[in-house]
Amino acid sequence: MTEADIWYNPKSISSMNALADIHQDCEEMLWIVNDRIHRLSVLHSRHRKHTMPDTSKMLMKQASDMIAIYKAVAKELRSMMKNTYSTIGDLIAQKNRIADQVRSLQGISAALCVAPGWQSPSFLSSQQSQAGLETGSIKGTINDYKRDHHADALRYEKQFAKAYIDATLRFPPQAFLTSSGMAALTTIIAALLDDKTCTGPVLLGRSSYFENIELVQTHFPGRIIFIDELDTEAILVAIKDHAPSAIFLDTLCNAPTIAIPNVDELFPKIAAIISRPTTIVLDATGTSIFTQPLKGLPRFSASLRIVVFESMLKYHQFGMDRVSGGIMWRTGMSPLHLFNHRMHCGTNIADASAVSLPQPNRKLLHDRLLRHHRNATMIAKALDDRLRMSKKKIALESVVYPGLPSHPAYSWVQHQPFHGSFVILKLKEKYRTTERYKKFLQCAIDEARKQRVNLVGGSSFGLSTTRVYLTALHAIGTTEPFLRISAGTETVGEIEKIILAITRALEALP
Repeated sequence: MTEADIWYNPKSISSMNALADIHQDCEEMLWIVNDRIHRLSVLHSRHRKHTMPDTSKMLMKQASDMIAIYKAVAKELRSMMKNTYSTIGDLIAQKNRIADQVRSLQGISAALCVAPGWQSPSFLSSQQSQAGLETGSIKGTINDYKRDHHADALRYEKQFAKAYIDATLRFPPQAFLTSSGMAALTTIIAALLDDKTCTGPVLLGRSSYFENIELVQTHFPGRIIFIDELDTEAILVAIKDHAPSAIFLDTLCNAPTIAIPNVDELFPKIAAIISRPTTIVLDATGTSIFTQPLKGLPRFSASLRIVVFESMLKYHQFGMDRVSGGIMWRTGMSPLHLFNHRMHCGTNIADASAVSLPQPNRKLLHDRLLRHHRNATMIAKALDDRLRMSKKKIALESVVYPGLPSHPAYSWVQHQPFHGSFVILKLKEKYRTTERYKKFLQCAIDEARKQRVNLVGGSSFGLSTTRVYLTALHAIGTTEPFLRISAGTETVGEIEKIILAITRALEALP
């Protein structure tokens, strides 16, 4: 019997756990829905004054209709959270249906919120303003071109810094949205190339995301020294020997090793030994809010600069995968001119994309990441146990996940609450071909269909539905292709079915 067959019973641990997961999902969606209602209400109350009469009438009707739809969704979510009669399977189906609707509405409502706006808003007008809801707040040559900066991004950036970055009030961090995670990295590189102190060697994590490696190598030719993220002492020796002006690291590498540098130990030691201005560029996409690099640093470390960036496609959209986006942040005392270089590189996020991002919420994101962690840990441990204990032949050589004792970083991550949301499957050598990788993907999907559970073949991670993917297939000279399972936020019963589907797919490989 699976949890889909279980009626709610307060004494059933399985049922209680599933209901807790569903309640958390509904709470998350309700937060997003209420934020949309608020934004649309502002549009509804203000656009008459700043738009032509016929346009105002049209927008008012659309905003009213959209608010009514959202209120109906909110009512349904509240009802679900009180439901004690339906089967777990029915509640999961209902939750998934509403989530799909909320995801679609997010893009529609964002477009509606910015509909009265202009990309080049006017600051003066003889009759009709061309600034939409921003009429009266636009100043010529200051904020009259949204490619440079705009209020929708600024609003989110301030919320992000307040909700997600742990820093002293003395030097509050500054966050800057970009059109993608890669756009954030290219903007940071542009700022470093313009920095007169960034003239020395550049240390680069060997297991960094392959596109990051390609970008850094292209822009700092002849200056790259690769370092092993898992060897803290070797990194410190390299810093002493080479006195680098920049260090590029991923907090959790999207690579076959899923390498994790010991940031808590490494950064204070770097601050103590550097002999020149040094910038650490940290890709926190893999760990998000569970990496807080400023917490362990000496309060006055003028020579050590930290710049952090993330892809906003992963965790910050709460599984909706609605728009492309990235963010980068630095301390207020940093001399790196990220704002100016974002403007000159044209890497700012679009206004509709900024409004599509859910409002930052530390508690909800924290709880969601823990669900990803739980499910990834379940998958990793189940497949690792299958590999070690079963005598039946299987194509799997090893399971790579930081939460397993076999992982080289386990000694410093075992007590941390988050070990990432994806698992790497290393197949035996004879199975490491593109043809067999793709055969596994198709077989896993087929087996999941038999189990009547959703499993998706697709890129990215941090989504609500578990995905399987052949990563880095087109990387040239930086990494080998590898199989990645990106755990979703499903209930335990659904994850157990997914584990069974993946296991059978591995056993079926010829």
